Parts: sequence; C-alpha cells; structure tokens
Amino acid sequence: MGIELFYRVLIIIGGYLFGAIPTAYILYKIKRGDDIRKYGSGNVGGTNVARTLGAGYGAVTIILDMLKGFIPILVLYFVYPFIYPDDSNFILLSILSIAVILGHDFPVYLKFKGGKGIATTYGVVAGVSLLPFEGIAESIVWIKVLPLIVILGIWVIIFLAFRISSLASLCGALAAPISFFLTGYKLPICIASVCWCILVFITHRANIKRLIRKEEKKLSKKT
Repeated sequence: MGIELFYRVLIIIGGYLFGAIPTAYILYKIKRGDDIRKYGSGNVGGTNVARTLGAGYGAVTIILDMLKGFIPILVLYFVYPFIYPDDSNFILLSILSIAVILGHDFPVYLKFKGGKGIATTYGVVAGVSLLPFEGIAESIVWIKVLPLIVILGIWVIIFLAFRISSLASLCGALAAPISFFLTGYKLPICIASVCWCILVFITHRANIKRLIRKEEKKLSKKT
C-alpha cells in the first residue's frame, strides 16, 4: 500500500513538472534569444507567440502545449490500464489532470508565472475523452468523445464570430463541466472538469475585466 501511494504521488509530481515546461518561453528564446514575457501581452502562451513571432510559431506552441496535457494522461493509461477500474484510479486520473494544468499555469521553472492553460487543458480533455479508460463513462464511443467535440466546437464558433481568443476560451471552459456531467462521466472526472474551468477563469482574470470594459483586443487575421 505504501509503495503504491508513493508511485501515485510520483506520477502527480511528474505530471506537474511536465506540464510546467514553458514551451512558449523556450521557442521564443531559441528564435529571438530573448524573454517572451517582455513582449506582446507578456503571457507565456500560444496566442502571444502568434502575436510576436507569427501564426506558424503560435500553432507549434499550441500543439506542444496540448501534448503537455495529453502525454501525462497517456502515460497514466499505460501505468494503470484500468482493467479493473475503481474510484482510487479515477481520483488519480482527476488529480493528475489538474496537476498538469497547474504546472502550465504556475510553472516552477518560471517562478510560478506561466501561461493561461487553454491548450494544455484541451490536451488533458483529449486524453480523458479519447483514451479507452475502461469504465470511465458510457461505453458508446461517440458519447465518450462528445465533451471534446463540444468544447472545441464552442471555442471555434466563438472565436470565428468575435476573433477574441480569451472569450472563446472562457466559453469553452464553461462547457467542460456541463458536457462531462451530461455524458455520464464518473464523479471524480466531473469534479476535475470544474477545477479546469475554475483555473481558466483564474488565469483570465485580466481578460475578463477587459471584456467587461470592451477593451479586449481581437486577434488580427493577418497574425
């Protein structure tokens, strides 16, 4: 029991440290030899990379950040294959998912000042929705994948309509707990999805204030 608890804690810490890898910071450092936090919005994320280095680099950053969310869930799937699912395994999956996002949002490598966690959160959502964890939700595949489709669909629709990344992200975050609950996911996963949503709102505090004042900048189509 003791050694199993040790491994579970190790997985959670490893997930945090992996999620904390500052992708945008590293890419900007390689490309420009400088700190991305000095430019654009000052955020360590894909949107700011797109603004400062161009859409191509922004897309690469977003993909890598999504992988930061997906890979720890994938590793957990192989470590705990969930052949005989129980609540403790679902709780581990839920805590790991939160730890990975916390790593991106508050990375130890950058004095706990990171990005806003959207791409990494979507990577986590993809891992939970796409990987065949036995007993995690309904056995019907399309129902299990539905939260990912709904969340990404809402993000795309809102972004195309308003060209405001933060607004699209907030709307997608609100859809997460609702979609996971309505598609029959286990309670620990539903609780985790609420935490993902809360983290998005925490990291977007300044954006929410600008949205209320109608001062939030739109992402240029030329970016």
